[in-house]
Amino acid sequence: MEYIDLRKLKSGELKQIRRQVVRLKKMGKTGKEIEELTGVRQSRASEIWTAYKREGDKALEPKKHGFQKGTHLLLTPEEQAEIRETIVTRRPEEFGIPGSLWTLKKVCAYVWKRYRKKISDGSVSDYMRRWGLTCQRPVKRARKQNPSRI
Repeated sequence: MEYIDLRKLKSGELKQIRRQVVRLKKMGKTGKEIEELTGVRQSRASEIWTAYKREGDKALEPKKHGFQKGTHLLLTPEEQAEIRETIVTRRPEEFGIPGSLWTLKKVCAYVWKRYRKKISDGSVSDYMRRWGLTCQRPVKRARKQNPSRI
């Protein structure tokens, strides 16, 4: 018999299978019969039924896994606001960081100097996206270029 891997199903499909298991169980079908009809192992069908008896229809809904968005951040909201303001209004040279443009590594260096918090380039990139900022390469042209003379 071919069994269904419930981990690989989309949330709508998973909910439908769970409803089917509950409906069959209410009809008085045995675990073996449910297994043959749905392709869900008896043990898993039993878990679905037990959860349904305990929680009702709420148990049929797939649960979200992982951290909630915005939790487990290294920087506090106040620190984030200050760093964003610094990136927008100031230059790295003012803090003893060589270069005139902010890069991910320079922001990491600034965070370390200011708050003594070690942060990765990827985390800085995520923060910048959250703040509405992007890393952009400047247009290559001379600083004192006069467009009208070109």
